[in-house]
Amino acid sequence: MLMPTKIVKPVDSLFSISAYIVNILQELQSISIDELYEEVNKKYYKKITFEQLLLSLNFLFIVNKVELKNETITIKL
Repeated sequence: MLMPTKIVKPVDSLFSISAYIVNILQELQSISIDELYEEVNKKYYKKITFEQLLLSLNFLFIVNKVELKNETITIKL
């Protein structure tokens, strides 16, 4: 699910979703999770689940690209 395979299409991979999250955060700098979920579903190719959003945020947190401050997600570049 993290990377595209024969079973997981590139559009469903967490790498692809994470790239869109980073682009949205670069524009807005900080945003709540609910607002981020709405923005990603507006801009992404297809509707994603909340679980996919959380998994993508976990991936970005592990690679030190986002942080959580006062219930707001901010980007770290």
